[in-house]
Formats: sequence, structure tokens, C-alpha cells
Amino acid sequence: MNNLYTYISTAATTVVRSVKGRLHTVIVQGGSAGTIVFYDNATVASGNIIASFDSTNAIGTYIFDCDIVNGLVCVTSAATKLTVMTSPEIKQE
Repeated sequence: MNNLYTYISTAATTVVRSVKGRLHTVIVQGGSAGTIVFYDNATVASGNIIASFDSTNAIGTYIFDCDIVNGLVCVTSAATKLTVMTSPEIKQE
């Protein structure tokens, strides 16, 4: 399926994917208390929110398998450790 991954460990705005595709899995490993927000956007933290977590209580693996139309931006408000896995869009036959 050609999954791609991005590891994030600092407070940052991260462009995870700049084109449409699928958000497969988010693995939250820990780190500083804060929030994690995912946006369906190719470049900035705005637009439709896909998910929002309080990282203090969110340690675990989350499977989304949802389409992202524009891209994927992740905002972490603290040094939270997480891995985001995406894949190209699934073509319907």
C-alpha cells in the first residue's frame, strides 16, 4: 500500500502530506502535555479538523483509514512524540 510515515517530537506545525491521500494511523507515544490537531490542508493549520487529541490522555494507536482531500497538517502544542502514517489515495475500480 506504500504507507509513508512522519515522526514528530516537538511543538510544531508539520505538513505531513501536501497532496490528497489517506490518513491511516496515528501512534501517540507520549511526551509533554499538550494538544494534537490534524487539519485537511496541504500547507497551513486551518480548514477542516480531522481529529483533535489532548496528548496527556491520548497515548495509544488510532486507526482512521479516512480520505484526506487537500493534504494533512499536524499541529502539536508541546513536545509530544507521535508517528503519523499516510498512504496514497485508494483508487476505486
